[in-house]
Amino acid sequence: MNVALPPWTTEVFGKQAPAVRVALGQSLRNMQSDAQAAQEQVGSRTNHTYGVSRWQGQFERMQDELKDLPGARSVKPYRFPFELMLIGNGLLYPFLYSKKKSDVRSARIPYESQLIKELFTFAPEPTHVQDAFDFFAFDDGVETVEPRGGLATVPPGTHLVLVPFACNVSELLDAHWGIASLGASRHLEWRTGPEPLTLPVTVTSHGQRLVSIPSQSMAPAAEHTSFDHGTEPALTLSSRPNVDRKRDDVPPLTEPEPVEDQTSEDDATD
Repeated sequence: MNVALPPWTTEVFGKQAPAVRVALGQSLRNMQSDAQAAQEQVGSRTNHTYGVSRWQGQFERMQDELKDLPGARSVKPYRFPFELMLIGNGLLYPFLYSKKKSDVRSARIPYESQLIKELFTFAPEPTHVQDAFDFFAFDDGVETVEPRGGLATVPPGTHLVLVPFACNVSELLDAHWGIASLGASRHLEWRTGPEPLTLPVTVTSHGQRLVSIPSQSMAPAAEHTSFDHGTEPALTLSSRPNVDRKRDDVPPLTEPEPVEDQTSEDDATD
């Protein structure tokens, strides 16, 4: 069943709007499938593998589905490991807003990182509610955010189109797209939508993916090299010198264990 496109999608993506909507749903289905496969292959007691694969896939699978559309190009933000897709006047940003069924209108951006601040320079200004303390605010203290890296090449008039989705290691729950402002406490103020995306059942694949380990042929010289088939080595026995024996009386020195740097991605853990 065909669902009518809202007017804002045509204004942003032009004639590509129907194809963009289909590709977004397909990319998220592929993302979920890859993440579940990675989790199953690892067999870990935690869902960390699923979370990392899902976080990576939400950008890379979207690029797979959209890169061949006319006028589409990828944009790599400053110090961000993945590329975002720019189509027409729309810059797409997918993110996980929930791990269970939840009202997308109450969704929040997971973290207000520098990337998020730069992305929302392409979004409408948030509604400002004045309170009693605004009297003491000064314009000089307002932070100016300038897009860097690939975002600096995004043309004026581009709209940030958010693609919030909900999923967990068991299932892909829902997905939407729309335009919103970044309000207080990272809450989203929706200006258009959020419109639901259709999530297909089938999975598409771009390129070859390793689904099984191919059999490895052994060279003749490598055959029968287990410990009980090899040539027995000749061992030379000798006693320890007295100097070495005296070292046993000296307590060993230990080094303090290094402190590991605790790092994590914005929403890569599940």
